[in-house]
Amino acid sequence: VGAYLDQYYSTQSGSVYVFTRSGDLWTQQQKLRGSDTAAGDMFGVSVSVSGDTLLVGAYGDYDAGSLSGSAYVFTRSGSVWTQQQKLVATYPRPNNYFGWSVSLSGDTAFIGAHGDDVTDNNTGAAYFFKRSGNVWTALPRVIPDDGARSDSFGHSVSISGDTAVAGSHEDDDGGSSSGSAYIFTCVDGTTWTQIGR
Repeated sequence: VGAYLDQYYSTQSGSVYVFTRSGDLWTQQQKLRGSDTAAGDMFGVSVSVSGDTLLVGAYGDYDAGSLSGSAYVFTRSGSVWTQQQKLVATYPRPNNYFGWSVSLSGDTAFIGAHGDDVTDNNTGAAYFFKRSGNVWTALPRVIPDDGARSDSFGHSVSISGDTAVAGSHEDDDGGSSSGSAYIFTCVDGTTWTQIGR
């Protein structure tokens, strides 16, 4: 569970609570923050878990400028969660909102950056990362084939196996801010291609 306004470390630094279930009872296992969490990071604005791996978005992180964003990967050994790596966009820029949305499936992470200006102001982009051993490596980012100004592609993301979907809630093709969603598939383990909208 994310608590992105928590003042665990500093004002709006954020935190994440992990709970585990035994029978019908859920018990808090650990409270997490990033190794370098700072004021305004909004750590925990988005969370995704897959097995013993947890992905946490922190769109307010300002390592590459205000609201450039980041995401943190944690892994569990026994009952202890430890940060494995901090992920950042391959094209970090202020106001990217990288980490606003995150999704995790096995060894693949999918992270939205709806403020990315890759083709025009706030068209948005989404980033894939692949884990080999204990190291996460960035794959080529994806953008919609018809992305336009202020579409906010990557505002929401979800991945399951070799299929991923990214929401573009401000897309105007069906009327003002009618929205759309783009479907991607992985063709060779590292290359993601749009197959539908």
